[in-house]
Amino acid sequence: MTINRGEIQVKTPNVLQGMLTYSFHPMLVTIIEFVARHYGVVITESYRPQRHPHDLHGVHPVRAMDIRSWCYPEGLAEQIRDDLNNEWTYDPTRPRYKVAQIHDSGMGIHFHIQVHPRTVRN
Repeated sequence: MTINRGEIQVKTPNVLQGMLTYSFHPMLVTIIEFVARHYGVVITESYRPQRHPHDLHGVHPVRAMDIRSWCYPEGLAEQIRDDLNNEWTYDPTRPRYKVAQIHDSGMGIHFHIQVHPRTVRN
């Protein structure tokens, strides 16, 4: 499965419901829209009840979204991650945290896109 530039897919009706029901941080919306416009995007997780105290998928406004990483040609996912982390700074006071990660949190390898109230575009 390959995603095309400008294409937007949503994994399940539950993910869509989370997107339509809850407000998302404006900077997160900007970043996801950037990915969709330039690379295409498959959204795999939006709002969900918090699974742990620092789960940004369950805060208001929602500050995290997961997107599929394996829908891009080999090497492009890492390039997208690097592009996002070069374009935005999660929190200038804590540079070790990143806007975009590719990880496996037990649900398979995917992008985790997150923002903080201090996230800035570089």
